[in-house]
Amino acid sequence: MHHRRRRRFARSIALAVGAILIGTLASCSSSDDQPSPSAETIDYSFAGYSAQIPADPQRVVVIDSRTSLEFALLADYPIVALDYDESSHLASKVPADAGHLGGNLSKEDVLSYNPDLILISVGWYESYKSQNLTFEDIAPVLVIQDGSSPDKETESLGGPLGFMGEQLALLGKTDAASAAQARYEAALATARDDVGSVAQTKTIAFVSLIEDKFFVFNTPNNLTVDVASSLGYTILSNDAITAAQSAAIGGYSAEFGWENADVLADADVVVAQNLDSWPGNPAWDRVPAVAAGNVAPLDYDDKVGFALTYTDFLNKLAGTTRNLQ
Repeated sequence: MHHRRRRRFARSIALAVGAILIGTLASCSSSDDQPSPSAETIDYSFAGYSAQIPADPQRVVVIDSRTSLEFALLADYPIVALDYDESSHLASKVPADAGHLGGNLSKEDVLSYNPDLILISVGWYESYKSQNLTFEDIAPVLVIQDGSSPDKETESLGGPLGFMGEQLALLGKTDAASAAQARYEAALATARDDVGSVAQTKTIAFVSLIEDKFFVFNTPNNLTVDVASSLGYTILSNDAITAAQSAAIGGYSAEFGWENADVLADADVVVAQNLDSWPGNPAWDRVPAVAAGNVAPLDYDDKVGFALTYTDFLNKLAGTTRNLQ
């Protein structure tokens, strides 16, 4: 998971505010930052997570830097604090005056911004919950599903873009979902005109490089796989990958040691996560696509998301395709 950079601010002030507000969340406050109670609420329920949330929130805190941040931007929520990576394609869309949450997140951190709605992705929600850190006693919590799991529910809703549309519709924001998807589809049409004829002749592999092993992922409804397939690429698959996926928990990715690097032999281009921080391996250098220079990095912020992230990765993949050797 993303390593958070901690914003330095006075802990004593945050703790004092936390001590006061924890006991008065349901009561009125004289603070200028106290949100006005929403006259309307939405009984939100999706994929096993339910909450009564304000229909028109005024102070939204976003806990993680990818899925829930993008969702907040798509929903046009007033973000008062968030965690984000300044190198992310979403960073330029973040309000300039929003606070920046840091590492070792605590309730006091969140409470100091006095939110009336908290957004968090399901992965981070479950992770914090396992550490006995929950936020429902501060404000309603909207748990965002990214739709990337290779299961029947994800398939039935059409993957991440389907999940985006379903969740925004539950908030009465169908137009926002439609507009975001339309912008992605327009960008896809342009990319197809530009490099689609090349992509249609190529096989692409998506890998994650981790120390002395690597993972191959090619399941449908994965953002990068969706984009590459839509552009015209054939996604690398073979008996060894299929067998390794069947043996993996969840069937999401196939794990290999570098003695099995030949499973990548038929890829014309390889897109790799952790490429810049990985120490390297001679077997990697002998993969035909790598030896030919047809390798590109997969940014952390492009692995999961909705229409904004689909478009960002599409533009990067189109550039990679244009420069294939």
